[in-house]
Amino acid sequence: MARNGQGRPNEPYPSTVSAGNIITQLGFKVTTRKLPILKAEPIESMTAMLGITPPEMIFGDNMVSIEHVASGWGVEFNTFDALDRVDKTGGSMLQVAHSKEWQSTREKKHEGITEIVKPFDWSYSTDYKGTLHAKGPRFEPSTSPIPLDLLKRPDPILFFDEVMLYEDEMADNGITLLSCKIRVMPCRLLLLCRFFMRLDNVLLRIRDTRVYVDFESGEVIREYVAKEERYEAVRQKLAMKGQDVPAQLRDPNNLNDLLPIVEKSLERLLARITSLPPFCRPSRPFSQSPLLPSSQQPAEKSSSPSPQQPIPPAQEENTPSTPPNNVSFVRRAALKVAGKVRETAPVTTETYIAYGACDALVKECARQADYTMPQMEGKDRGEIPRSKNGEDLGVGQGWWYEVLGLPPTFNTWSQVTFLHMYLLTVRIRAFPSTHAPTWHQHLLDHFFYTAEDRMVRLHGMNVRSVRNKNLKDLFMQWRGLLAGYDEGLAKGEDAVLATALWRNVFGANEDVDLTFLAAIVSYMREVLAGLDHMDDYVLVTGEFKFGDPAGHLQEVQAQTRTMTTPVEGETQSGGGRQIQAESKAGRP
Repeated sequence: MARNGQGRPNEPYPSTVSAGNIITQLGFKVTTRKLPILKAEPIESMTAMLGITPPEMIFGDNMVSIEHVASGWGVEFNTFDALDRVDKTGGSMLQVAHSKEWQSTREKKHEGITEIVKPFDWSYSTDYKGTLHAKGPRFEPSTSPIPLDLLKRPDPILFFDEVMLYEDEMADNGITLLSCKIRVMPCRLLLLCRFFMRLDNVLLRIRDTRVYVDFESGEVIREYVAKEERYEAVRQKLAMKGQDVPAQLRDPNNLNDLLPIVEKSLERLLARITSLPPFCRPSRPFSQSPLLPSSQQPAEKSSSPSPQQPIPPAQEENTPSTPPNNVSFVRRAALKVAGKVRETAPVTTETYIAYGACDALVKECARQADYTMPQMEGKDRGEIPRSKNGEDLGVGQGWWYEVLGLPPTFNTWSQVTFLHMYLLTVRIRAFPSTHAPTWHQHLLDHFFYTAEDRMVRLHGMNVRSVRNKNLKDLFMQWRGLLAGYDEGLAKGEDAVLATALWRNVFGANEDVDLTFLAAIVSYMREVLAGLDHMDDYVLVTGEFKFGDPAGHLQEVQAQTRTMTTPVEGETQSGGGRQIQAESKAGRP
């Protein structure tokens, strides 16, 4: 896959500097370049260097590359090196009725090149796996496959591109082409370089090279799979399925599963990773965060009204954001660098940071009123019980179920999760205007990912249309509670906030204990006060944990001296208070 010690066979046209797309993610640099078909002079130069007639459509300046700057590793997919892997001896040449006619036509088209008379594989079949950089770690044989389960996750696609390297219609006898596709997600990427050849009435061939990069571990996996099958055999398989055979034969995606594997290889290497952002690490409770060493954990009773014990001091206005002083030296340096990057390129980097942090934050919100469905997990063979509203009843533990008596249903879980998401939303509104919308969107997106997974896993809701209807209902509920809770905070009246809680969390149940509403209101205000004193850096790591609301109910139910002391005009009788004062209207 080397270039035979020679440089590029053509000068870039137009400028390759202005034609490239570049994205850098966690030390890995991805570059794609797409330019027009080569002109006559560069084609003649490439033909002389390759020793074979090039395809009809050749994109000699196009390329896709992945580099890890720190380790020096890199792989590039380009047209010249791919064609250099084509058989030039004629030993692999496919014979059809029109092969001689095709060769003579191609030779006439380039009659100025007298040396192009040697036979070669006119289908341009290549086993190209990419051109590796001279320096850096090398691939080694492996048995570890590409983790498809991670690639199937609904992660946002930060970057996608498709690059064509060459194409030829084989004198109207079929088609042969080589192209690359790449997609970059927050914590991984996948590149596919696919060679597809259809020689009508003779053969179908697909050769795939996949490069998978895991940004978290630095693992790089390269998989090469070659497939081929007789044309007639594939045509019969498609005809038996009652499909449009000509249309299906033009799409390699539809043919891939119909061709048997004739060759396969797996290789891997490990690029050295120096550090990772928090959203690619396993989430941990904030109380266990490295931001606060165990020796510096505050006492159980903190003077700051916070939902959990460790709360960094609030930042002063008009001062640059800096990590807390008790952060380790390495961590502090990393956070400072991250802060500078966010200041210089907020639009570019913020979505990556927000995606991972919001994933951890939504998990923390969903944990508050979590429940299980033993029947769906195979632990109980009985029927799923139903609530009076017809909802599936699960098994739930914790304050929201055991103390407040809320039913362990999907609706209860979603409303309690929404409540905690709202508290985070209020804090996120204080982010810079360039950052806040991104955080709001990712927070809501991760909730819907979690909710849809729960619908399928715990409630057997396998029909997408049914799930979509429920997700739309949840979105309307979210918008409604935003208005209700905002009104309670804006007016500063606990009664208004309690009314919104009564409608959403308790479903407007008239028999609800009012002390429960008062306890939740107290809990919400304490959490908001703690978030107000929290440094931005703590929240953006996603390492945050809500406190226990149980203490608020005890405070609300506790009687004060004024509740037991009679007021003027009242006397105690039989343990109850009887009002002795006459009304102002002078009634007897």
